Amino acid sequence: MSASNLRPASELSAAKLIILAAHYASSAELKPLRSLFSLHPSTFSKEVQLRVLLCLPETTKPDLYVPLIKGESRETATEVDTAPVSKISEKTANKRLKELPTLTLLENGRASDEGVLLSYLVCRARNIDRETGALSTVIELLSPFVGVVTGIDEYLKGIVDILARLTYDYASEDVGAGEEAEDESGRLEVFEGFEARVGIRLLLARCGGRRVVNDLERLVGPYLGAKKNDREGWEVVWEWLKFKITGGNWGDFVEVVTKWNGPVEDQGLAEEYARLSIAGCYVCRETEHSAWEGMRAIHRRCSKYINESQGSKDQKLPWRFGDPFDKANPLTTPNEASLQLLDVLISSAEVLSAPLANVAEIRLEGSREDQEALLVGHVRNGPNWAKRSDEEWRRTRDSVKWLQTKAKIFDKLTAKEVEKVLLSAMLAATKFDLVKEIYVNGRNGSLGKDDVETGILDAFQGFYDNASNGNKTRGSMKNALAALQILYPQTSKSTALERAYRLTNATHALSHYSLTLTPGIPLLPVQIRIHSDPVSLAARLLDSNPKSFAQAETLVTIARDLRFGTTGTDGGKKTDARVIGMCIEAALSEGDFETAYSLGMNRLVVMIAENEQNVDEDVADMIWRACFQAGRYRSPYAALVGETAAFGGKALRTVEMRMELLAQALRFCPPSALAEVLTSWRRCEEEMLAGLKEEEEEEEKQEAYWSYNNSGEKTNTATSVSKRGGDETPMGLFAVAAGAAKALRGTAFPLSTTRGDIVPPGDDAAAAAAEEQRTRKRDMVSGMVTSGLASGLGWVLGAQPNVNRG
Repeated sequence: MSASNLRPASELSAAKLIILAAHYASSAELKPLRSLFSLHPSTFSKEVQLRVLLCLPETTKPDLYVPLIKGESRETATEVDTAPVSKISEKTANKRLKELPTLTLLENGRASDEGVLLSYLVCRARNIDRETGALSTVIELLSPFVGVVTGIDEYLKGIVDILARLTYDYASEDVGAGEEAEDESGRLEVFEGFEARVGIRLLLARCGGRRVVNDLERLVGPYLGAKKNDREGWEVVWEWLKFKITGGNWGDFVEVVTKWNGPVEDQGLAEEYARLSIAGCYVCRETEHSAWEGMRAIHRRCSKYINESQGSKDQKLPWRFGDPFDKANPLTTPNEASLQLLDVLISSAEVLSAPLANVAEIRLEGSREDQEALLVGHVRNGPNWAKRSDEEWRRTRDSVKWLQTKAKIFDKLTAKEVEKVLLSAMLAATKFDLVKEIYVNGRNGSLGKDDVETGILDAFQGFYDNASNGNKTRGSMKNALAALQILYPQTSKSTALERAYRLTNATHALSHYSLTLTPGIPLLPVQIRIHSDPVSLAARLLDSNPKSFAQAETLVTIARDLRFGTTGTDGGKKTDARVIGMCIEAALSEGDFETAYSLGMNRLVVMIAENEQNVDEDVADMIWRACFQAGRYRSPYAALVGETAAFGGKALRTVEMRMELLAQALRFCPPSALAEVLTSWRRCEEEMLAGLKEEEEEEEKQEAYWSYNNSGEKTNTATSVSKRGGDETPMGLFAVAAGAAKALRGTAFPLSTTRGDIVPPGDDAAAAAAEEQRTRKRDMVSGMVTSGLASGLGWVLGAQPNVNRG
């Protein structure tokens, strides 16, 4: 058919015009299509135009028909060829018209040209994605209408762009994952149709790594914005963030909270985001510097969510910790009160190097014991806490005071209790000069002198008990002494300090000797302090250290210091007598009778010489026992060879010394022991008589020798010997018991001239002097024996005791 036979378009029915336009659209012939729209506006309403344009091939570049959609005419309209519809009937045209693509308004869509255009664009985008999968073409189609058609912005940014990113940027992942993503041929439509909670899970599965915030900004935020901030979708985001923090990804959590805006234009969701951010701080268990910085950044961020119109009078601080993720917990409510508390707790946790939750629990619910334990742990925190410098200790003390007074972390403890913990720690760290500066010379205002002294004594005991050696010039003993010297003796001379000081001196003195309680294990200072009878250690010392009995005065001093240091009293003469008695026993066990004699006569007896009438019973008991033990001593060598007084003046002198000691024993022994003492006395008498007899025989031999050589002196010598023999004839024990005090005085100590006192015949002056000396000594010992018998056998002699034993 020639063109002259064709009917002009103006003569076509509306149905045929629309079918003709659909024909040109499906062929992508846009010039005649534009002419038809321009020449027949009454037939081609906006909705009809858009329905016709749906017939365009999905591969058609959007820039070719976007002007047509917008109604922009770039060319003059001309007649179009109507041949494509010339042979169809009206009935067929109407039938085909019904097959023309329709536009379904979107949910909540508007029945206006803008609403229809939005529906067209969405429908066209779905068709393009379904047929070609070219999301870039969809973006080219929608971009010109951003800001022009309401809803296109959200659809493009929240649906199309996100799906495009998932397709292109996350190509290695399965975008269609999930039970709901079954129709792979219509990905855009399926993705668009996901419930918010499903779609957001799909997106969050791809958010992570170093670009987590970028992923949230590009994917999650726009998607939920397109979903009208669906609350269920945001709940999924909250759970995802909770998992981040509870899983230990603190760095990711901080980055998200501080750099991602989260919900926008929704005050309720913004407050939920802030609440979750605050809760994350309390859940965090990290204590590094970066953790505190992150919490402060979150605090600053959350401060922006506070409603400026919200008053603070109704804001109540929580009284317990509770569950940070509980939406009813006032601890995480984003208001002025909770954020002020959070700020204080962050600073407190940083000072204490403890998790924020722990500090918050102590602050809100902690008992006095909990707070004290936290304080001690803080002051003594870390393996090198004792190595802090003085300045570091001052800062620690200042921080602890702030925690108590301002932060209220230790508000259940008094200022005195806090200072005691600090004092104890400083002492344990051997900061003695600093302690003196602050607590003795300074004005700490919390601890009194008694409190400081108690702290020092506690520290002293700790050092003392942990010492492995008693030498006070090194180790723990050195620290123990240094602790005492903070107060003693310049500032205080209290009994408690003196006890500790004297115990230190005694322990130091003992460290110079070999001394053990368990064989092979040196005596520890703590064993000395807790010993039930520390004076008895002197006996062990004497056993372990030969000749140490010669240092009796030193041992007495040690014993007195030990007793005073452990009991508060040095025992006086009781301690002295006991230790001297130990020394006498040790001297005898080592065969040194002369030292034992000297200790007995010059230390024990002299000890009570000034007040014999009121001798303490215990002291008297120690004296008589020590003197008795020494008085009955016989040299092991003498027993072995049968040595008697006849072996010479030294042997006689030993017997004389023993009798002197026995005489002292008689003075103080109880009546029950008198017979035993007298028995030893009798043996000494017998030894003395035998020795005197042999000495007389020896003198007679000497006299004969002198008579032979000096006949003129024979008479004088004989007279001297005869006189001495008459004066020194001893009386036996039974005679003493039956006789009188006078008779006893004459026989109690029949001393003879020692080998060193022998006077050659003819030396009358020297003989007279020696005889007078012996007589005086004899009278003295006789008096002591008489006194002892009078006190012990008064019932026999009828004498009254002259010694007060009570």
